[in-house]
Amino acid sequence: MKRIIGIFIAILLLGYGLVRIGVGASLLAQTLDVVNFPDLAEGVAEVKVFIDARVNDQILPFSLNGYFGYIFAMGVLLSTGSAGAIARRKWGYNTLGVYLAMHAALFINFQEINPKLIGLLLQIVMLYLLYYLMPPISGKSEKTT
Repeated sequence: MKRIIGIFIAILLLGYGLVRIGVGASLLAQTLDVVNFPDLAEGVAEVKVFIDARVNDQILPFSLNGYFGYIFAMGVLLSTGSAGAIARRKWGYNTLGVYLAMHAALFINFQEINPKLIGLLLQIVMLYLLYYLMPPISGKSEKTT
């Protein structure tokens, strides 16, 4: 039963990672004029307003392309980390930890506390639960000499 709950959590994280990949890639494609969809243009405009409003508060200034690339990279880490956790590999959990650090860094960088922080906290809880329910197993490929 523990494993089933753990796999469910990992699949939720994997799905969210795939969403981040899709959103990041789509919005990046829109800003690079690879695609031109009104709904994506609206999303890009909203993010531009957010970034521009905080231009003087950012520790590391983001361009739109940089921000969407960052979101895409977070999705890749979340997806691959979730797959690694399903396989019970230590690198999967490490990758999920890097993802969480990147997510937290966004709040720090923009010096912003908003309702999305609840999502980050929930993901931290989910990672701890996942680690408890399905701890990594050691394998020959993970041993160092």
